[in-house]
Parts: sequence; C-alpha cells; structure tokens
Amino acid sequence: MLKDRSKQLLWLFLVVDSISIIMAFISAYYIRQGFTGTRLFYNPPVPFIMYLPVLVLVIIVFPCVFFISGLYQPIRSISYLKEILNILKASILGVFLTFALAFCLKLGFVSRSLLFLFWFLITLYLPIIRIILRYFLASLYLKGYNSQQVLIVGKGELAEKISFTLNKHPELGFHIIGFIDEEGNSDKASRVQTMGKINDIPDILHETIVDEVVFAVPIEDCERMTEAIKLCEVEGIRVRIVADLFERTIARAKIDDIDGIPIITLETGPAQELALAVKRVLDVIVSFLSLIILSPLFVIIALLIKIDSPGHIFFRQERMGQNGRRFKLLKFRSMIDGAEGLQTNIQGLNEASGPVFKIKNDPRITMVGRFLRKTSLDELPQFI
Repeated sequence: MLKDRSKQLLWLFLVVDSISIIMAFISAYYIRQGFTGTRLFYNPPVPFIMYLPVLVLVIIVFPCVFFISGLYQPIRSISYLKEILNILKASILGVFLTFALAFCLKLGFVSRSLLFLFWFLITLYLPIIRIILRYFLASLYLKGYNSQQVLIVGKGELAEKISFTLNKHPELGFHIIGFIDEEGNSDKASRVQTMGKINDIPDILHETIVDEVVFAVPIEDCERMTEAIKLCEVEGIRVRIVADLFERTIARAKIDDIDGIPIITLETGPAQELALAVKRVLDVIVSFLSLIILSPLFVIIALLIKIDSPGHIFFRQERMGQNGRRFKLLKFRSMIDGAEGLQTNIQGLNEASGPVFKIKNDPRITMVGRFLRKTSLDELPQFI
C-alpha cells in the first residue's frame, strides 16, 4: 500500500522538482543578465535560446542526482533539516556534473556565475516548494480528500507498527478507521477504536466505508484469516497482508512474482538497481572528466616515480569486494620494485596482527612513495 502511494508521490515530486529547476535556471539567467556590464559581470549578454541545451541538461542531470541521493523516497523518517542538507549536497554535485558535461559538449558560452546563481536558487526554491507540497497534501488527506479508509486486523506489535507508520506519514493519505481484535477488547488509551472480532468483519464491511483491509497478524494466525480474506475479495476491497514472517534486524524485504508464485526476498546489499545503474554511469563520467583534468599531474607523478626508483609506475593488487567478488586495485607504486618478495625478510618487524602487514617506517617505501602515501596521491589511478 505504501509502495503504490510512494510511486505516485515520486512522480509528483519529480514534476515539482523539474518545475523548480526550470524556475531557478530562468531566474538565474535573468539575474545574471541584469548585472551584465556592471562590476560583477563583464561578459556580453548571451541570448536565452543559446542556453536551452543547458536547461535540458540540468533537467536531466539534477533529477538523476536527486534520485541517487535518496530525495525521491517519501517513506522515511529523516527531518526536514536533513532533507535540506541532502538537497544542498546533491545540487553541488549536479552543478559540477552540468559544468563538466557542458565542457565536454563544447558549450563554452556557459557562465560559471550563472551556474553558481542557479545552484543558490535551486537550494532555496526546492526545500520551500517541497515543504509547501507536503503540508498541502497532508492537509488535503486529513480533510478526507482522496484518502483511503484502512481497517487493520490485529492489535499486536505488528499492527501497532503499521498504525504508527501510516499516522507518521499523513501525506500518503491513509486514514485508519479502526482495529479488529480477536479478543474484541477496546483499548481506551488508543486514538483508534477496536471495532470488533474477526467474526464481525462482514457486518463492519457492510456498515462502514472501508477501502483497504490490512492483516497484520503473526504467521501462525494467518490460516484463521482465510475466510475474512475471501470475503474482502468478494466485496471488492483491497487486501494487504503484512509479510513479516519472521523477525529481521538488518535485511530489507521485497516481494517478487515468478510465474504467479509470490516470493519474499531478504537482502542486505544495496537497493534500487536503477539507482545503482545511474550511479555507475555518473561514476564513469566523473572518472573520465577527472582523468582529463588530472592528466598533467599523472604525468608528473609517473616521471617522479621513474626517477626515484626503477620499476613499474603502477602497483596492482587483488582485493575482495562485495559478496567475495575479487577485483584488481590500481595505485601508483610507492615501494621499491619487488617489495612483496622482500616481506619475509622483515616479517619480524610487523606491527599488525592477522593478514595485515604494517610497519611504521617500512624500509621498502621510496622517498616519492612516502609523499604519495602521505597526500593519498597514490590512490589517483583508481579513477582509471
């Protein structure tokens, strides 16, 4: 149920963000043009039509960056302040990528001051518009506009968790009308009434407007709910079953469908395959641009390594990644050539335990290598 509403809100926020991006870009352009010829900006004015490709670029880049930064996840408990900080960080990355792509596309007329103004305005517009939208949606749903009347079957910890989550997010538009408790006990401390027992569901469905019924009961009680679930299906009422079959502390759960067979998947790895794919594309773009910008530094470091000691420029080592996958790590060589073969001769100087070998003043480190390690410049080849 949350997933359906989340998708609707995702598209709504995507549209609102796109409008905010267009507003911020147009505002930045005209503010920049208004100060052209003053002490602030000396460059001659550029017609807005020339900036249309840049506008298209930011409309594509910024939502992608926002998506990766988690700004399109309406079901979350982060505060407005943290959301604003996420917008700030994401917009900085978005401006950097826009400027880099404009450079690659040879859009030399793009003004850095305009992009700075755009960044300032987008970090101003976006939080304000998002907060207004959230309050507007919440007020509409609280007044009953397009809200879904939800009946929760269960009064245990699971049912209370569902109730708390739905009440915490009024912008999703779910209104809990009551609980069904097997014991039929009414909890006076609860803001939502207990409407009866399982056997009372037929009468409740006929006497009360119910859009959805959520079965939040332990797995051992699910079999007793079969008749109630069938009744909801006959009445055309949407049924939700909380798939918390066993306790989990870290793993995320998602339900897949394989030829009509529902399968619950628990995973602790990165979520959102699309987000990972977009992130990979952006990583490649940033790495490519970084290699172009840092290429003179690469040449200087390579020459210093060669002058300091004979051997290869790069050092390759096999490392273990996610789920035991092996990959090759590439660094600038900071030790004398063949340093690994000399490790047995100085094994007694090892200051670390386990598989890690570490010496404070390792004699195998070259003079240039010591500087590279201290400044972390030996890590630069990882952009390759």
